[in-house]
Amino acid sequence: MKESKNDWGEHRTHVVDQREYRLPPTWIELPKQPNTRWETGQNIYISGNRRQLAGRILRVMINARHMIVLSSFLLADRQIEIEVINAAMRGVRVYILLASEIRLDIEHTDDEFESAMFEQHKDMLNRLGGHALFRSAPNFHAKFVLADPNHKGAGLLLTANLTKEALERNQELGVVLTHEEVKETYALARWAFWEYAEHELIDPKDHFQSIKPLGLLKHPAPAKHILGTTSEVVQLREEATCLIEQAQEEIIVASFGWEEDHDVVKHLCIRANEGLPVTVLARLRENQMPALLALAESGARVYGFKWLHAKALCADQDTALVMSANLQADGLDRGFELGVKLDDDRAREVHDRLIGWSRTAFWKLVTNPVIGDIQGDARVWCDDKLADISVESKRHVNLPTVVADSADKLDEAAFPETPPDGKLPIPAHDVEYKWQILPPVLAANSKSVFRFSNDIKAKSVKFDPPVFDEPSGRRVVAIDTPKDIDRARQVANELNAKALVLRRQP
Repeated sequence: MKESKNDWGEHRTHVVDQREYRLPPTWIELPKQPNTRWETGQNIYISGNRRQLAGRILRVMINARHMIVLSSFLLADRQIEIEVINAAMRGVRVYILLASEIRLDIEHTDDEFESAMFEQHKDMLNRLGGHALFRSAPNFHAKFVLADPNHKGAGLLLTANLTKEALERNQELGVVLTHEEVKETYALARWAFWEYAEHELIDPKDHFQSIKPLGLLKHPAPAKHILGTTSEVVQLREEATCLIEQAQEEIIVASFGWEEDHDVVKHLCIRANEGLPVTVLARLRENQMPALLALAESGARVYGFKWLHAKALCADQDTALVMSANLQADGLDRGFELGVKLDDDRAREVHDRLIGWSRTAFWKLVTNPVIGDIQGDARVWCDDKLADISVESKRHVNLPTVVADSADKLDEAAFPETPPDGKLPIPAHDVEYKWQILPPVLAANSKSVFRFSNDIKAKSVKFDPPVFDEPSGRRVVAIDTPKDIDRARQVANELNAKALVLRRQP
């Protein structure tokens, strides 16, 4: 503690070391690393501002001669829209599966579906109606692009919606499908389009109309590579569980949505508790925190991103599952979702993509950090909310002035109360508190106390220094300068005065 003095009052400084102060679970900002990965790979694409994934989607559509089948939660990318029209103009049949507008109305408030994008999606329906046949259902969430599936066609299975933001901004994956996988995807898409959809749009003037199942197509038998979540199967949940249980070296998993009580998330926690290295990639969202905390507390390394939307699970380096489903009931237990199981070079490519993202993560979730672990920005989980803080090496805090009990006892003045700062401490390794200690001042309306005198002419005289009785009943000795303190103490002892005070404000 340091102090400095002037004629009256003292300035105090006290430094509190907070490095060992425990915080609630906290997302700690990581050093920014440049993403040096190419958007294109051998058979795995990632989204980015170079639009390599979007470009591959467009090439698939441009090369179509007979049929294009698109599936996306929503569609809002002008280049893809233009190519739908171009394909229709050259006689290609275009079928598009979408989530119903009811579902979009509920979900577009999420940062993944901004209002402008939602409006663009609705405008798209007006522009493309008549060029493509749309069918929708609330549970449609699969994402893929197929061209000529009955003629050795091409296709991609995606984690991305067909929107500009998803294809340029998000962390997303696109898997180039083999001819066999294109056929397997088409079989499920064809069934969903004619037997699972609830609404249809042909002419935009008519809007979406309710429809009934065609009643002619049976649900496809289980396929070798393409797995689904439908009204009849939960293959994605079964495969994810199998991969988690069979992993021997590591698991790395990415998802936009997480559910703490879901069996797949519980299996991840079990494997992390067993000591298996588990790496989790997630988007920072408050409603996902219970699941992400459970994973972190189990020992998983949990990394946070601003825009991650990819869903993939790698067991060791030789098997992977890329899918549209989040790790929650809506996706793994119900809905219409598709994924592709990979056990070839593409699995290793997916693994490398996820590892690359983990090295460029914005944040890492730490369950029980101390302030000394943090330098810079962090997000603290407090009262079921994420609070933004910025931890500095040192922060200065000015405290209220303290008035001592007596002018000769400034050193005995108590440490002032620090201001309340919610449930979190001041975000700094060292907090330097500064405050001033002042002597008390004679209260207004105090009455002078006189000394009895033997002098007949002056029956009573004032003490020197003068003595007063304050309205509170306290007897004090009033002084003007620090030089008066010694003499004032003698008078105080003589009259049992309780304090030395200043006669006026300094």
